Parts: sequence; structure tokens; C-alpha cells
Amino acid sequence: MNRALFVISTGRCGTQSLADMFERRLGDRVVVTHEPMHNDYGTREMLGVNDPDRLDPDLSAPLLDHIDFIEEMLQSKPYIECGHPSWSSIPYLVRRFEGRISFIHLVRHPVPTAFSWLTHFAYLPPPAPHLEEKVLLTPFDDGIRFTSYRERWPSLTPFEKALFYWLEVNTLAFELLESETVSSMRIRCEELSDASMIDRVLTFAGFDVTSGDATSIEQVDRYRSISSTWCDPRLVERHPDVIELATRLGYDALAFDELALRRRYRRG
Repeated sequence: MNRALFVISTGRCGTQSLADMFERRLGDRVVVTHEPMHNDYGTREMLGVNDPDRLDPDLSAPLLDHIDFIEEMLQSKPYIECGHPSWSSIPYLVRRFEGRISFIHLVRHPVPTAFSWLTHFAYLPPPAPHLEEKVLLTPFDDGIRFTSYRERWPSLTPFEKALFYWLEVNTLAFELLESETVSSMRIRCEELSDASMIDRVLTFAGFDVTSGDATSIEQVDRYRSISSTWCDPRLVERHPDVIELATRLGYDALAFDELALRRRYRRG
């Protein structure tokens, strides 16, 4: 029986590199996709309903078509999907592919993750008047866990709002890994350059690791950008829930190189 493997993440943390590694190492033995649905997962809406049949038809149709596509692929090969839009559909995917699904939770330090999203105009005025603001998630959406953010939402910087998004996504994924009924593993994006970690990932995915195979992983970021906006990264200190979860994921949320962040993410 072929299985589906989903990489859960906030985005901006190495899913492109991971998808590239799977394609290079596994070739035509598997179907590998990276964000095949883009925004059509109805990410914010699915968080509240946990079932595409409860979405409006214009939102449910693309998602259900995608599920049918996965079923078709699984008839002949394993299926691997990397990217962030599927994260809120985890509970549904677990039910839909019960007994034949597994997850990799890919994490990154919250501070650079948040800054990386700012380079993509998350929670910032759109780059053109005809575009809408990129809102990844808000504390007013159905299904969110950290409702305490509602009162202070208007006063938060875009950087802090991106931290909230990081917190919500990784909390749901963390809870998934605590479940004994779901096959899953967690890796940090900083570990992707470690050959032994890549071998662990491939073994977890159900593939034999042959001695002598290429073990490097190339950094892939087709959407690398910079921003003219800057926020004080020390504002993370105002978010104890972010600090606590980061600690549980193996990070010190207060440990970062501000100069390096400026060089990487700020324009001018």
C-alpha cells in the first residue's frame, strides 16, 4: 500500500530544499509536489471547519479535486507534498488517509521565519493598490488557539503578527506529534545540511538508504527577497508563548544576530 507524506511547516523554512532533495534522491519512484494548491487549500477557513464539505463550494471544490488527485497518484506510487498551505488541513488529512499517511514537522527559529514572511509582504501594505494585504492568519479566525492575541492585535507590528502565525502553526503540528496514532517526525531546517538527517528522513518516508547515494541537500529558495520594512526583533520578548514553544522545539527565541538579520532581510 502506497502512503502519503506531508511536510507541515509555516513556510519560509526550507520546504523547497526538502522537495528538491526528495526529487533528486527518489526520482520517478515517488510523486513529489511543492505547494501544488497554493492558496486553494482554504487555509484559514479549514482551521475552523476541519472538513472541506463544510466549506463554501468555491473553496471546497479545488481541495476535493486535489484529494482525488492524491488518491489517483497513490494507486501507483507514494506521494510526498511539501509546503505550508496544508497545515490547517492536518486533522482532515489524518481522517481521509487513515493508516496510510505520515507527517514531517519542519521547524525554524521564530525570528528569522517572521522576518522572511515580511519580505513577502505578510501583514504589510500590499506592493500595489489592486492587491490585498497578505494575512496569513488572525486571532479572530475560527479554530485558533491563542485567543489572547485578539485584544492586542491592532497594536502589534507586522513582525509580531508573523510570530503569532508561527506560534499557531507549530502548536497544531506539535500537538499532532504528541498523538500516538499518527506516524510523524520533527526536524529543524538548520539540520537539512546534515547527511545523517537526510538519511533519517528518507528512512522515515519508507525508502531504503543506499550507501554511496548523494547526501547533500541544495538550498533552494525561488522566492528569496528583501524588505524595506524593519521591526525590532527584540519584540519577541513580549510573546512568552512563542518563547516557550521555541524552547520545546529546541530553540532559544531570544538568541539571534540582529546585524545578520538586517543584512539578510532589510533593503538599504
